[in-house]
Amino acid sequence: MNLTPKAQTIERDFQNARAKANYPAFPEFARRYVKHNKDGVVLANTALLEMTVGEAELKARKAQNWTQSASLDDTPESIAHSPLVSPDTIQEAVEKLEGVLARGTEEHQEYAAIVLARSALATNAPDRLQRVAHYLQNIQLPPARIPMGYNFALVVCGLTVKGMTLEEEGRISEAIVSYDNVSLLVQSNPNERSDELVSWTEHALYRAGMLKLRQGDQLAAIRSFRAYHNQAQVWPGQFRLARRATVYRHLAAALSSSLKSHGTQGNATADEQSQFVPAALSLEIAQIHAYWEDSLYAVTAFPKADEKNWRVLSMIEQIVEDKKLIGPSNDADKRVLVETIYRASQKTFQSPRILRFLFFALVEMGQYDEAVLALKSYLDLAEINLKVKSTVAEEVLTNEQRIRLDIESEYDITSVMVEGSRLYGKELGQASEALACAEKALSNIQQYLDQEEAKDLSFYANTYRGIAYGLQAAQAQEPETRPSLYTKAIESFEKAIEIAPAAYEAHYYLALQQAEMRDIPKAIVSVKQSLGLNSAHIPSWHLLVLLLSAQKDYERALSICAVGLKESDWDLPQTDGFSASQLDGEDYLALRITQAALIEQVNGAEAALEPQEALFVLYTKVFAPEPSSLGESLYDIQNIRRRDQSDVEINTGSTVVGRPRAGSILSVRSKSGASDVGQGLSVSNGSNLDIPKANYASSITSIGSSGSKKRGKLVPAAAAASGSATLPKSLLSAPVAVQRPTTKSIQRTSRANKVLATLWLLSASAFRRLDRMEESLRAIEEAEHIDASNPDVWYNLGLLYAAQGDQETASVSFSKALALAPYHPACLTRVGQSYLEAGSLEMAESVLDTTTKSQGWNSAEAWFYLGKVFEASDRLVRAKECLWYALDLEQSRPIRDFSVALQ
Repeated sequence: MNLTPKAQTIERDFQNARAKANYPAFPEFARRYVKHNKDGVVLANTALLEMTVGEAELKARKAQNWTQSASLDDTPESIAHSPLVSPDTIQEAVEKLEGVLARGTEEHQEYAAIVLARSALATNAPDRLQRVAHYLQNIQLPPARIPMGYNFALVVCGLTVKGMTLEEEGRISEAIVSYDNVSLLVQSNPNERSDELVSWTEHALYRAGMLKLRQGDQLAAIRSFRAYHNQAQVWPGQFRLARRATVYRHLAAALSSSLKSHGTQGNATADEQSQFVPAALSLEIAQIHAYWEDSLYAVTAFPKADEKNWRVLSMIEQIVEDKKLIGPSNDADKRVLVETIYRASQKTFQSPRILRFLFFALVEMGQYDEAVLALKSYLDLAEINLKVKSTVAEEVLTNEQRIRLDIESEYDITSVMVEGSRLYGKELGQASEALACAEKALSNIQQYLDQEEAKDLSFYANTYRGIAYGLQAAQAQEPETRPSLYTKAIESFEKAIEIAPAAYEAHYYLALQQAEMRDIPKAIVSVKQSLGLNSAHIPSWHLLVLLLSAQKDYERALSICAVGLKESDWDLPQTDGFSASQLDGEDYLALRITQAALIEQVNGAEAALEPQEALFVLYTKVFAPEPSSLGESLYDIQNIRRRDQSDVEINTGSTVVGRPRAGSILSVRSKSGASDVGQGLSVSNGSNLDIPKANYASSITSIGSSGSKKRGKLVPAAAAASGSATLPKSLLSAPVAVQRPTTKSIQRTSRANKVLATLWLLSASAFRRLDRMEESLRAIEEAEHIDASNPDVWYNLGLLYAAQGDQETASVSFSKALALAPYHPACLTRVGQSYLEAGSLEMAESVLDTTTKSQGWNSAEAWFYLGKVFEASDRLVRAKECLWYALDLEQSRPIRDFSVALQ
């Protein structure tokens, strides 16, 4: 058929209008096309039927207030479809097309038959499926020769309509074949683009994946959903976002299921197998989460009164569960998860479920201050919601029903309480709050939960309650309350052991509590049980070493120390592939420090200097930047489109590691008011730790030896990492310049400062006992340079001046220590001793009595000097009691304090 140029132009424009579903333009194009091409009557009437059906569908949707959001709840067994139209609304257009069908070319007749089939399927006529089959019976789909332009879209339409018909007839496998043909056609012709093509392609790919899930073929479903996702990248941004959200929901679940089975897909091709390895699946799951969130939030408004955006809750639960499945992540991933949950809170209203997820995510991230706020809000909300919705039978609700109602189970609430107790007790040292959470958890378990199902919760609740009681006892200022608190702590640990005898943690905490109570024989029995259950637990080895030292069996303690160190990965050669955790490294370093103290006790102060350099080297490795703090987020994917980024500014945080030398008490310690130590020191941001040489005299005495020479500030490696190494930006992260450091990182920096100061003070003590006062002085200065707020620095400075006979300056140093820690037992004991030696018995008694009643209750020296005060004031009975108690404490004193060594 030869068309005039005018007719060709009209036909091209007409087809373009059809491709865009520009219905208002159809009548005029049809009139002009028939005018310039008398044989075009079939094509014109085909287009007019498309217009009639399309407009009828739009009216039906508007009348029933139907939107694509109905697809948000689609399942493989139930797929939403738009309202059907009455046959009467399109009957006239159908009859006109059928009346002229014989006048068209074979090609026009075939495409007209596809449109007639599509029209029949859109109606609610009883014989609609038969009519579709009738129209398509002589049509080859897909055709041998693939057309171009809008005709390509009609072929895709025909295959989709055929598949939908077969689906309604229950011929699912045949329907899937038809849908898969659409996928193959579209992938083979990537240059074909049109609105109608996108619409019918989406129908086919969407239904293909859902039907494959219905048949239980997870691998085939994943293939179809992946094809859907790949095609969606070129679709209009707002096109059928509800269906996209549904696809991503099912795809995420399918990928998670595959990851749970370790990625085994027996039917996968050789090329596909690489996509199902855990690493590839983890990355894909992270990507799909981002797309799911984007599409769902685009069609989700803030809930109205009594509404629950339960789909958001379901998505966040899936994301959190997948996060657990993927396993350990770096700090960037943890931050992204927190931000994801915060965004979910903007689409929900006071959801306890969101707060629960947020609490656990903040704890894992290490942002403990925010976690505490989330915990308090959660417990308040959970209590209110349970009271309001108490009419709902708790035990009959499924997890899906709980999500829809946003009701928390008692198990979930109790698990938050248990974790809250751990957070307060182990991470923040807040004993009262930790105890309150543990008691509430145990009360919940007793009242609402099955004892066997809640066995783990009961174990941890009792363990954390014991820790809380132990903290209260250690912090108690009234001697009357301390014994009962210790007893309750012991009872809690024993209860935990009764629940889970094979859990080494409870045995360890019981042993530690017994050790702090100076019940050394029982503590040894308990810690040996802990080691029998977990021989790689370094703190248990450390505790055993301290217990043996408390029995004054230093030689055996040293040998046990060597055995325990070999159990740690940190005792192995540290190659580039070394991956032991930094927390284990801190435990290992603490045991090495105790080993050095034992070496000094057994072999003398000179021998104690030998391992010092190795300790400093180990420190730089233990407190190096954590591997989890480096690297990009799993979610940092360039092709993820973020449309809803938070604009909240996060304040820049900083961690003070040291401070300028101005105002240091060390600068005014000499009687003349001048000092040659510390001159010329300058503060810098250096991040490299200066390692002392093997000969300490040559390294320490070189400090400040030149008045013009400046020296960089000694910064712990962890502090350098916290202060300068910023997390790489994830596309899911709030667009901020600098991330606020987490509570966990700040605590780690503080521990790094304290450990480094301890190392210098260990050297200072050895130098002092060797009467090498100048070197001891310089080592103390290094400790003050690192952690000026550490009272032990000033206490050791006081000891140094006291050893030199400078009691006045020593007194000033002790006062500085007490200003930083008013209940520092050793300093208070020294002050009391000074009063005693000066003949001020009342002042000495007041200071020493306060010390022995508070945190110095286990200080042998405090009890000894208090006995001497009573002896000097002729209260011999009291003196005898104090002196005997001092002797008992001295005979059970470990080489290092239990709480300091095992903090």
